Amino acid sequence: MKKIFVFILFLFVLFINVHPQNFCFATKNAKIEYSYSIFFENKNFYFKDSDFLLNLSQVQKKNYHDISLISYLEKLNLEKQEIVKYLFPETEQIFLRLTKSIEKKEGFDAVQVIPNSCKLNILEGESGKTINKLDFYNQIFEQVKVGDKTIKIQANTLKYKTGISAKEMFKQKSCFSTNFSSSSPERKNNIKVALASLDGIIVDEGEILSFNEVTGNRTSETGYSQAKIISNGTFVLGFGGGVCQVSTTLYNSCLLAGLEIIESNSHSLPVSYVEPSFDSMVNSGSSDLKIRNNSGGKIIITTSSKNDICKIKIYGLKNKYKITRQSEKIKVIAAEPEVVETDYKKYGNYDLNVGEEKRLSYSKDGFVSRGYLNYYDEQGNLVKRKLIRENTYNPTKGVILKREK
Repeated sequence: MKKIFVFILFLFVLFINVHPQNFCFATKNAKIEYSYSIFFENKNFYFKDSDFLLNLSQVQKKNYHDISLISYLEKLNLEKQEIVKYLFPETEQIFLRLTKSIEKKEGFDAVQVIPNSCKLNILEGESGKTINKLDFYNQIFEQVKVGDKTIKIQANTLKYKTGISAKEMFKQKSCFSTNFSSSSPERKNNIKVALASLDGIIVDEGEILSFNEVTGNRTSETGYSQAKIISNGTFVLGFGGGVCQVSTTLYNSCLLAGLEIIESNSHSLPVSYVEPSFDSMVNSGSSDLKIRNNSGGKIIITTSSKNDICKIKIYGLKNKYKITRQSEKIKVIAAEPEVVETDYKKYGNYDLNVGEEKRLSYSKDGFVSRGYLNYYDEQGNLVKRKLIRENTYNPTKGVILKREK
């Protein structure tokens, strides 16, 4: 009977030492029990049968001439994290195990383009979550140093987002607008069609944007109408009339955004919607507007045609400088005298009565102009002034159509 009682007592003692609810580990040849616990979000994480716990009592007992081992290592100018890893190599595996159990992957930001508004809607993704590693090791260090028998760590989380946030990546770099309220319905249609094709275009770093490729062929099948265009120094009807106002608006917005212009062409005649040397003429197959994204990150082009305003905004990394435009006329070219054209049919399908006259154009002086960009720093100081273009715009000849017979 006595032997049975001793055996039951032995089992009870063994149960007390190893049952998980006690969360402790009895070291060999040690009278004191140790445990290693981490508290996080109302949960306890316990680590048993750990070499860390076995080494803990040895480190706390061992001295060098009455100087603790940790103090000795401190005098070697080692970091706390290095000291803990040196004394307890197992802590790295404990940290990884704990991190894996609570780590939360980040949700990335999303960017939506609101059509025909020149606006972006940026949806912020949730931050990722992990354990603050430096704080983890510092807490272990401080508790071991003072000789705590039970190490309790209050795990502190660290929120993180990889890379730059969408709000920083897509700041407004520029905005430029022109007015087309006086245009014909056909010209207004062409402007809206071209703007819609550009709305929401993303251009990667280093990529070249071709206006003609994005807007496509100017035909009735692609939604374009016939409207006045400049051809051979005069205004005639052609598909896509008004598209040059869109390319000009994009050109100026790109200039203000600091982007690199690869190709741009001026009209032979001045246009009414922008200053001289800041127009950009396009023509399918011959003249294009090409821009390289040299901003250091992606850019997004947004457009709007509301209220007969042709508007283009560019979003991307914050500009280094504030950029303004400046146009100067440096020479006037005198206009030619008016002419009366009796062969009026060559100018279009005009139906005139005998003796009737119709004015087609007025004589206007031409000129030579220069376009400059001014760069200002954050304090408003002019850093540099750059000549970007010099253009010659032809004078226009006054033309009166007349039917003689």
